[in-house]
Amino acid sequence: MLSRPIINASTILKHNSVLHESYIEQYAQDMDFKDVYATLSQRKRVEELDYHMKDRLLYHCGKLCIPQTERIKIIREAHTSLISGHFGVNKTIAQLQRFCYWLKMNKTVSRYVRGCAMCAKSKPNNRKLGLYTLLPVPSQPQGSVSMDFVGTLPKSRKSHDYLYVVVDRFSKMCILIPCNKQIIDEQTAKLFFEHVWVHFGLPTSIVSDRDTRFVGKFWSSLWELMDTKLKKSTTFHPQTDGQTEVVNRTVI
Repeated sequence: MLSRPIINASTILKHNSVLHESYIEQYAQDMDFKDVYATLSQRKRVEELDYHMKDRLLYHCGKLCIPQTERIKIIREAHTSLISGHFGVNKTIAQLQRFCYWLKMNKTVSRYVRGCAMCAKSKPNNRKLGLYTLLPVPSQPQGSVSMDFVGTLPKSRKSHDYLYVVVDRFSKMCILIPCNKQIIDEQTAKLFFEHVWVHFGLPTSIVSDRDTRFVGKFWSSLWELMDTKLKKSTTFHPQTDGQTEVVNRTVI
C-alpha cells in the first residue's frame, strides 16, 4: 500500500510562474523532449500521439514531462520528503508515475535511491543467502534442548525479573526457571544443572542464540568437557531456535 501522494507537480507550476517559465525554456534544450516540443509548438501533428501541450507545458498521457535538470529535484521530493519517508525503488517510482514522465525513469530513480546515504545507514541488507538447513529431529526425550531468556518481567517476591527457558525439542516440555536480568554465564550453568541436569541428565546437543551467557568461555569449556555440543544460532533469527521463541511469546 502506497503512502499519501506527494505534491502534484502541475499544481506547483500553476502557482509558481518562475518555475512554469523555467520548464518551458528547458523543453527547447532538453534532449528527450526538444523535437516533440518544437513540433507541437508549431501546431504540427506529432507521430507519437501520446504527447500533447497544455498552457505551453508538455504532457505525455496526461503526465507532466520533466526536463533533465529538474528530475533530481522531483525524485528528492518523492523519496526524502516527510510524507514519503525514504521508500524503496519500486514505491518511489510508483509515486512519480502518478503525475510525472521522462524516458528511462526507472533507471534514474534506481540510481538515486541506491545512492541515498540515509537509506544506506538505516536500512540493513537482510537478503538471505541460500536456504536454511533444518536441525536434525531428536530421537528421544531430552536428547536435544533449546534455551533462551525472556524478560524484562514484573519482579516477583524474590526479585526475579527474568525467565531462563529450556525446551525439550522432542517432547516440547518446557522448564521455566526464574532468574535476574543481570545473570552471568556461571550462574546460567548453575541453574541448568540445578533444574535440568539433576532430573534428565545432559543432552547431546543444545540450541541457543549467541547470548554472551551461552557463548562465554566458561560455558563453552564446560560443554566441551561434558562432551555436549553447543549449537549456536544467529541472534534475532528464530529459524533455528524458533521453538523457544514460540514458548517465550506464550509465557509473556
